[in-house]
Parts: sequence; structure tokens; C-alpha cells
Amino acid sequence: MSKKIDHLVLCVRDLDAACDRYRQLGFTVTPRALHPFGTGNALVQLGDMYLELLAVVDPEKIGPDNIDLPFSFAVYNRNFLRLREGMSMLALQSQDAHADRDAFIAAGAAVPDVFDFERTGETPDGAQVELGFSLAFASHPLLCHAVCFSCQHHHPAENFYFPAYQNHVNSAASIDRIFLTHWAAEAVDEFFSEMGLDGLVRVKHQDEFLTQYPIGDDVLPDDGFAGFRLLVEDIDAIRPAALSLGAIQCGDEVILPPSRMFGVMMVIGQQKAA
Repeated sequence: MSKKIDHLVLCVRDLDAACDRYRQLGFTVTPRALHPFGTGNALVQLGDMYLELLAVVDPEKIGPDNIDLPFSFAVYNRNFLRLREGMSMLALQSQDAHADRDAFIAAGAAVPDVFDFERTGETPDGAQVELGFSLAFASHPLLCHAVCFSCQHHHPAENFYFPAYQNHVNSAASIDRIFLTHWAAEAVDEFFSEMGLDGLVRVKHQDEFLTQYPIGDDVLPDDGFAGFRLLVEDIDAIRPAALSLGAIQCGDEVILPPSRMFGVMMVIGQQKAA
């Protein structure tokens, strides 16, 4: 069964600057929120999925590098940012994180225990609401910088998704494709097929992606997520802002290179009529 995106974790060193860039592109960005383990975020909500702009905001709360300790979301993303900015994780929708963990093990993934945490969120009118999540992580020896996990929400949808946050002047609607570049693309693609993600994650060698998306001097990672495709209801609603930020036109799509989007390639395409 194919899996659906819950959210993408986009690691940035300057959260305010990233929020400003996404607003320049016509996205509505939620207020900043804090995690209890040293990271903070702001979201771009798109229907039942979202982009998570994530930064380290309180490094003292993040644990040490210790391979004997369980997998840590905060440590992993802190260490990712030591290497580069960009898309560090792909989160999948989940109704049962524990069942997903069992499925990940069956697919051959390296899987720690399910991680549960809570935090407060803010509604558009400033009210505080309680949020809770269970995360089941799935890694692979070839994907040290591209971890997947399932994300089970333990709160009513109305505590998290708000129409005011999903109304974007650029007509952004959804994400339908994830790009991953890897020197061992064939082996990684086989792993994602076992995970049921072959229809969602496109895996290629770096030079193959650069042939398809000629973004100039920008270099895509050779062992991780390169970016995603955003579908919009009206591409002319986002094209001028994208071009002003250094995007290029490539056939029917508009491409923002990683150097303009904090290490993430954003391919923008027109959503097909139903």
C-alpha cells in the first residue's frame, strides 16, 4: 500500500530568514513553536500535509553524540545542520506508529523504539492547544542523512490544521514527489520499494537529476534528499516571485535551486484539473 506524506523536515540555520523567504514566495507561515528537546519550527500547511522549517534554538537541551544512545530527532537534525542545510527527513502519515515500526523492520530498516512527545501549538487567534505525536523512525546504512519516519498525531485535526494557515496567495496545494540523489541509487531505490515508497520518492544519481533539472552551479547531495515537487492551482500566481528569487523555467515547471531555498530544490508544477 502506498504511503502518504505527513510532512517534510527542512533544516535551516536561521529560522526567521527561512520563514521570510517562504513568505516572499507567497506562502502563509505559522507562528514559531518550540520543541521540548531543543529544536523549534514553523510550518507551511498544505491540506493534510505540511513543510516543517526546523532549526536548533536551544542547543543546551540537545543530547551528546553517543552511538550507544537511542536515535534522537534533535541530535540527528543538529548533526545534519553541521554538514549542510536541506531536507533531512521524510515523515509519513500514520494511524499506528507501533504497527509502522513492525512494518519497517520487515522491510529491512534499522528501527529504534517509537518516540512519543508533546508540545503546545498556537491557533490563528493566539490560543494555546495541546499537541501529541508518536514517531517511528526507519533508517538504512546508505541513508545516514535521509531518515524516514511515520508520524501519528494524538490530537484532533482542528488542533493542528487551520484554514487560515492553509490559504496561500501563491495557490500552493500539495507535494506529490520527493527527490533523492545517491551514489548508490539502485540499492536505495530497492530499499524504498520495500518500504512502499517507490511511487513517492524518485531516486537517481546526481548527474541524472541535473540533466533533468539544469539548475546551474548548484550541487545536489550525493547521499540524501534533494528536494520536492510542489503542486499549485495556478502557476502564474507563484511564477513572478519564484523568478525574482532566482528560479529557472524548465518546460512547464519552475525550479528554485538549493542555493535560494536553504539547501532544498523546489520544483513547482501546475496541478492537473480533477
